[in-house]
Amino acid sequence: MVKKTDRRQIRTKQLLRQALLECIEEKGIDHVTVTDVAERANLNRGTFYLHYRDVPDMLDTLMNERFEQVFSLVRLLDPRELSQYAFAGEPYPKVLAIFEEVLRNADFFKVMLGPKGELSYAMQFRNLMSSHLFSKLEYIMPEGAPTLVPREYLVAYMTAANFGMVLHWIQNGFRETPYQMALIATQLVNHGPIVSSGIRTVPRIEAPNDAPGS
Repeated sequence: MVKKTDRRQIRTKQLLRQALLECIEEKGIDHVTVTDVAERANLNRGTFYLHYRDVPDMLDTLMNERFEQVFSLVRLLDPRELSQYAFAGEPYPKVLAIFEEVLRNADFFKVMLGPKGELSYAMQFRNLMSSHLFSKLEYIMPEGAPTLVPREYLVAYMTAANFGMVLHWIQNGFRETPYQMALIATQLVNHGPIVSSGIRTVPRIEAPNDAPGS
């Protein structure tokens, strides 16, 4: 009996989630009410209140769930590992996992990061990505280590570039597969825009000896 109840609750939350996203697309995030969501899901308001206090509470719950899931994967990234795959011409598996997770929740990210979604949510993603990059660089290259540009500008550039790439993929309807996107991201992050554009070739002397498959 418990399992049946759990399945029913999961199904109800799925209906509410889909209804919320559809309402946001139609009315904008600031104009959606509990009645809107319940009616769209063909459920009564009482059922909605069994799971959420109100629309902002539901939004916060959904956003936090997706946020934590994506960044549990982002935190695993290691630039040194990524370089090995870039020189081997393969997508970095940990980057691939991120794109696969985004695609699994394509409807959510398309709405929430779209024109009628939540701007602060996009900023939240960017800020945590920036914080992650700072901590990773600090671990790999302690403060005072020589860099071509100031660390804060390096992090700002990498954060904006990577978030912009993901956002472009979402806004263009997920045309590329997660594999293709992971390969693009792996090459861009490791080689930068000049080499990635073909203006300059990849210096062979930089290729590590322990690349995958070597």
